[in-house]
Formats: sequence, C-alpha cells, structure tokens
Amino acid sequence: MRICAYRHVACYDARLGFVNTSSGIVGHEGKRVQCTYRRRIFTRSAMENDVNPVSAIAETYAAFLRLLDAEDKYGCVLFVLSTLASEEIDIPTLYEGVLAPAARELRCTLRDRPLCVWEEHVRTSILRTVLECCYPELVKARHAVSGYRTKGVGVIVCPTEEYHELGARMAADLFTLQGFNVVFVGANTPQQDILDAVAATKPVFVGVSVTSSYNLIPARRVIQQLASLRAHNGAAFTIIAGGQAFVKDATLASSLGADVLALSYDDICRFAQEAQWYSL
Repeated sequence: MRICAYRHVACYDARLGFVNTSSGIVGHEGKRVQCTYRRRIFTRSAMENDVNPVSAIAETYAAFLRLLDAEDKYGCVLFVLSTLASEEIDIPTLYEGVLAPAARELRCTLRDRPLCVWEEHVRTSILRTVLECCYPELVKARHAVSGYRTKGVGVIVCPTEEYHELGARMAADLFTLQGFNVVFVGANTPQQDILDAVAATKPVFVGVSVTSSYNLIPARRVIQQLASLRAHNGAAFTIIAGGQAFVKDATLASSLGADVLALSYDDICRFAQEAQWYSL
C-alpha cells in the first residue's frame, strides 16, 4: 500500500468518473482506482481503498514521535527507512506529514513537559541523521521520474544568525526531487558568502529560508543584495523565500523583495513546472 498524499488527495475510477478529494479514499468493490498525487500515478487494489490517508499519516507520525521522544536515533532511522521501503508513504509525504511536524514539536510527550534546549538539540540531530539516511531513496525517486535530466542549479541558504536549517534542508531535498541540482549552503551564512556562492554556481533560483521572525531583517538585506546582483549581472535567477517566519503573513515575502514564496511541496511543484529540462 502506498499512501501518496498528505493534503490534496485526488482519486478517481477511470470508468465511473468517481472523484474524491482531501477527505480520504472511498473505493468501489472490484474496481481498480488510480490515485493522482502531484502528477504521480499509483494504483491500489480494492481492499486498499478503505484506507484514509490522513489518518494513516497521523498514525505514522505518532509512531515516529514516540521514537523521537525516546531519543532513539537508531529506531527513528530504521522506522523511516522501512516505511519508505514498504511504500507506505512517499518522500514528500514523509517530509511534510512526519518530519516537519516533528521538528516543530515543542513538547516531549514521553516526559509530559515542554522541551529543554538540550533536548531540542538532540532531536534536531536525530532528524538530521534521518534526512541524510533518506537521501539515497530521494535520488532513486528523482531518477525514476526524470532520469538524468536537470532543471538547473538551485542555491538554498539561511541568512546570518539563522541557525535553524532543518526546514531549509527538507526544502532542498524536495527541490532535488523536482529535478533541480541543489547547492545547500545551510545555516548562518554571511551575506557576502551567499553572493559569492550565487556568482560561482549561476543558479536558476536562490532560496532564502527564515525560521525566526527576528531574522527577517538580515533576510531582507540578503534579498536586496541578491536583487542588486541580478540587476547588475543580467542574471535570471528567481529569489524564493520560505520558512516558518512567513507562515502567519505570506505578504512578508514580497515586502522583503522575494519573487516567490514557497511554504509547501505543492508550491515547489508549481515553481518547477515553469522550469525547463536540460540533459546532463
């Protein structure tokens, strides 16, 4: 069984024209149902069609969170890799439905209290290890869809004093899944180094990730410098803003000077649809 949607599930029977979105999957006995998830097609047998994907992902999240609360790094890695291997969920769903919510969790359910700083750091380390272990599966998934073509280079950075990079790393992986060759620079990058990286790699997009609203000011400076570099060099890269700092007010991205706001895999897919494929 593959649960192929976290949000925006669209399933239909090609003969009956049955459509169901977001609220789960209801099949017809004896029929084979096609499930379209963000331009990917999967098939399910009739016995699988009574599975609600939202509740299934909630169960997967709860099981993973128990391991994370116990600070069981080995268990977390094994759980995620076995879940991907069994095709219970795909990588975008894993990232958006399990790993990203776990990174935002502020309470330890095992100890029934808010997380201490040291516990948050331990959990971050575990989640980073899980992401690294998922990378081979990510590459296989990309090559299965796009072969060895590319949509160009992307650079993803966090501005000075922004130390939260897990969200940016997940975004880098999801852009990779959509065909981009992503240079992930990571946390707390000095402004001049960001400009140097862009000049050296000649990307089609630059992603600026901001988690804390306190770092919107350095983010603005970086975005303004990127826009200036683009204007003076005649470059054509798109400036993309993302991260938790923009969730409550999507207009912040444009006010800082970004061209695009990307807060989900759907947003990344929409941007990728406009990009051209190239042969490596």
